[in-house]
Amino acid sequence: MSIRSHLGLKTAAVMLAAGGLGVGLIGSGVRASFTQTGTATANVAVGTESLSISAPGGTVVGNTVTVNCPTIQSSAAGTCPLTVSVKNTGSMPFTLSVVSSDGLSTPWSDMLAVPGPIPAPQVVAPNATAVFNGGIAWSVLSNTDLGTAKSLTYTFTATA
Repeated sequence: MSIRSHLGLKTAAVMLAAGGLGVGLIGSGVRASFTQTGTATANVAVGTESLSISAPGGTVVGNTVTVNCPTIQSSAAGTCPLTVSVKNTGSMPFTLSVVSSDGLSTPWSDMLAVPGPIPAPQVVAPNATAVFNGGIAWSVLSNTDLGTAKSLTYTFTATA
């Protein structure tokens, strides 16, 4: 074997290897990539829920109102009425419901529930006012009622 044929074979092998490698790189290097980016923004404003309660003759604490009746001076039947106004001071309507802590027993009764059930929930628009007429009523009192104290609290819940 001559040096020339040996170099030719070696050169041919190197050339074939380089050619194969070149074809492989060209095949994997040919490609295209496209990218697009976009942005979307959604602005959402949520209203506010707020209420203001007033009850002349009652004690308002948060969303509760307690009926304050003066001392009863007679055994005759009577009432201690209470008008509660609930104003929607928020920016969206809400559904207003009231629950009474009516633990009263005869001869005492909750005027909000007399002559029927407690009012159904009401939808109150912004800046509108819902009015509830309640309080404590009693029939003729007896000696067993002397010295007793009764309490009644209404709790108002607004749900938007």
